[in-house]
Amino acid sequence: MMKATFVLTPAEARRLIAKAVIQTPEFQKAWKDAYVLLAGGTTNAFIAQELGYEVEPGLCTVGSSTDGMLCVTEPSSRKGFPNVFYKGQPVDKKMDEALQDYHTDTVIIKGANAFDQDGHVGVITSGFNGGTVPSFIGYMTSKGLKWICPVGYEKMVPSVPAASRALGGASHIDISMGADPGLYCLSSADILTEADAIRQMFHCDAKVVCAGGIGGNEGAHYWAVDGEEADVKALVEFLEKNIKGEPAVKGNKGNCANCRYPGCKYNGLKPEELPEWMKKRGIEK
Repeated sequence: MMKATFVLTPAEARRLIAKAVIQTPEFQKAWKDAYVLLAGGTTNAFIAQELGYEVEPGLCTVGSSTDGMLCVTEPSSRKGFPNVFYKGQPVDKKMDEALQDYHTDTVIIKGANAFDQDGHVGVITSGFNGGTVPSFIGYMTSKGLKWICPVGYEKMVPSVPAASRALGGASHIDISMGADPGLYCLSSADILTEADAIRQMFHCDAKVVCAGGIGGNEGAHYWAVDGEEADVKALVEFLEKNIKGEPAVKGNKGNCANCRYPGCKYNGLKPEELPEWMKKRGIEK
């Protein structure tokens, strides 16, 4: 047996997880015989890159935790990727339309904003209609379709049910320094983390040792991995060749003057009216 230790930044973790997702048997089967439904989002943008699409992850999401707040991107700034694939080819269908063309092997890929050790995932929702989740959750739960949820340990929380209850939703928030959301608590996903990716691809056992840091290690995790010598060496070589050095995802804060969320404390403010902390960060727009 052999042990290796290393740090994965959030961007490096996303790259590792993305590579693992497209290697799962469920993804491969759906890619060959059914639909793959790839929701928007930064982690899913890494998956889109692995499928050959040149996209900037920070531009591939509506809601975003960026620049010290929860925010919503400007619609004109978004540059997405195909969301619906049938037998490996992009098709001009919405998710619910693809789901109505029922295939047992269809796979849904949707990331999360939180997860816990009990298998719950949390998805932030600040859109009045609930965002992406309503477009697939009914079909998925009634038929038992596979939902792969790629999510890194940076998003682990003690309890998603408790977090959902604590947040309560926009009408229960009196002051919101950013978009005022609710939080889905869902238990039907197959969560795929860095640990799962390492186990799947290299048959090694990975454990988080510590987290956080400075100088680009904010949100990073330090891992200890045990496995057979050949597997551990293959993992380290893979990390150095394909994962380490992944650049951080650039933020894409929305424009406060055009904000669609009246519950945000900064809604409608002009650049000169925005608080000093935003000006210090250079995000006064």
